Amino acid sequence: MSNTFDILQNQFREITVSLERVDLLTCDKNWKGDHTVPPFSSIGLILKGTGTIIVDQQILHPVKGQLYLLPAKTTQTFFNDGQNPYVKYFCHFHINSQGTQLFDLIHLPLCIDAKNPETAAALFANMLQESQNQELTSFIKAKQRLLDVLSYYLECCPQGSVVPVENDSDSSIQKAITYAETNLLQSVSVRQMAEIAGYHPSHFAKLFQKRLGMTPAQFLIRRKAEYAMEQLVSTSKPIADIAESLEFSSQFYFCNFFKKQTGMTPSEYRHVYFRKETYRE
Repeated sequence: MSNTFDILQNQFREITVSLERVDLLTCDKNWKGDHTVPPFSSIGLILKGTGTIIVDQQILHPVKGQLYLLPAKTTQTFFNDGQNPYVKYFCHFHINSQGTQLFDLIHLPLCIDAKNPETAAALFANMLQESQNQELTSFIKAKQRLLDVLSYYLECCPQGSVVPVENDSDSSIQKAITYAETNLLQSVSVRQMAEIAGYHPSHFAKLFQKRLGMTPAQFLIRRKAEYAMEQLVSTSKPIADIAESLEFSSQFYFCNFFKKQTGMTPSEYRHVYFRKETYRE
């Protein structure tokens, strides 16, 4: 599993959302804005029409069947094509992860093709319907529909186009991760990782956990478990050899470690998941 995936998954795990407004809009000639900076994010689906949206100097021309995303606190200019105005679903919302606006933490395309425009339209319609209902749980359901729309948007993004925003600490943490993974079969310590990153161990641990959602020690444990799982299912190495390669003092301690991480003993795991077709003498 890639480090990018770990970082993104951690950001998504911690998200909170609030729904401001959702509607189906037929735009008229007055639908326009000039260098506005909304405090909320917007997501929409174009049902028909043409126009222009400029987000921090990035020019978009969403068309029928496309989804667009406008992050909060970006400078936005937008206007219709006078001869063919937009008809669109749209939603205003706030989304944060660990107290930070999500789109300050990740990069993603701001205009994409919906894989199935009918599915996208149904998701927006469901969110609109829930927001208009007067039941006790309607607003909770509407927020859930917002999450459905956001999830669908991410699923429609081209592979590899959703990535974490890097900062100075990220590159240092990545160096430490690379060092740990390269030397996984040796005795890698959190202190060594902190030295590679150039931080005091306690500060490094805080930065690491904020970025990946786990402590450096937990990261090392996970990587060792993943290595062991791969060896068990793709090779016929004796369990004792795998334990030794990971520098466990005995097979007994390795088996206890592995069962704690996976819920199975190494033998049970190999029995269930061994990929015979990938092993060659």
